[in-house]
Amino acid sequence: MKQSHAKKKRFLTIILALTGIGITIAYAVCLGSCSYLKGDILGLDLKYLGIFYMTVILLLALMKKPLLCMLLLAFGAGGEIFLIGYQVRSGVYCSYCLAFAATVWLAFSVNFERSRRWLAALAVGAGLIFFLLLFSGSATPVYAAGPPTTTFGKGPIDVRIYTDYFCGPCRAEEAEVMALLTELVEKNLIRVTFIDTPIHKETVLYAGHFLAALNAKEGWDIRQAVALRAALFEAAAEKIAEKEALELFLKKRGFALRPFDTAPVFKIFGNYLKEDRINATPTCVIVGPQGKQTLVGKEDTVKALRSLRR
Repeated sequence: MKQSHAKKKRFLTIILALTGIGITIAYAVCLGSCSYLKGDILGLDLKYLGIFYMTVILLLALMKKPLLCMLLLAFGAGGEIFLIGYQVRSGVYCSYCLAFAATVWLAFSVNFERSRRWLAALAVGAGLIFFLLLFSGSATPVYAAGPPTTTFGKGPIDVRIYTDYFCGPCRAEEAEVMALLTELVEKNLIRVTFIDTPIHKETVLYAGHFLAALNAKEGWDIRQAVALRAALFEAAAEKIAEKEALELFLKKRGFALRPFDTAPVFKIFGNYLKEDRINATPTCVIVGPQGKQTLVGKEDTVKALRSLRR
């Protein structure tokens, strides 16, 4: 009977450890409101510590080390008490973080041994104190500064630019087209909207970081936005596809980031894509007194933008 109970407990622990690893991986790629919650222990990101922690739990369960497994889970449960309290104080909640905490506590309850309750209590306390002393984190309320706009200028003519950072032709036309757009915006002839078009899967990540950079401060002008776009095109040329690597790249270029829930802005992008029937990049849509023009490729776009100078 005892052997059957131990086998069942070990099986549940393995399942919960794998669940915890899956939750942490999902959190690592989160670009919405969960991105606001960041934390580390001695400089080590909690995302990676979470994966490492659950991997150790998994190994202890496979190696049939119930006491060590219980103590480590108790330690983690103490840490989760602190982290949940941190979310409560900050007023910012992450569903992934709460799910991970629930997984730790459930695994702890599965492995808890009443005969060792005082030892478990000490481990919980140790985990709480450990995080209290060594945790460093930050949280920014969702929409604290409002969603950023990707529209620049106050001219009477609407220009919408559809590009993909991983699109070769987009990169080829960027310098000349951006120079013309900057000139037209500064002369109050147009208002331009940049719409990132996810032809390549990595572009969603880049679009989120473009918005996060715009959200980091107020008062962006067209030249700053063009410089940010140039940095993102440069990162794409270097084939940077990881979130942390892209963040580091932009920060080295002097661009701060303030993540937020990008879903409303992406919905606006989607509406533009449908309205203008975009199926290729680069595409420029000009809406003025003479109606709507849709231009694909560098040559036609440059010619049309030059005509707006008159």
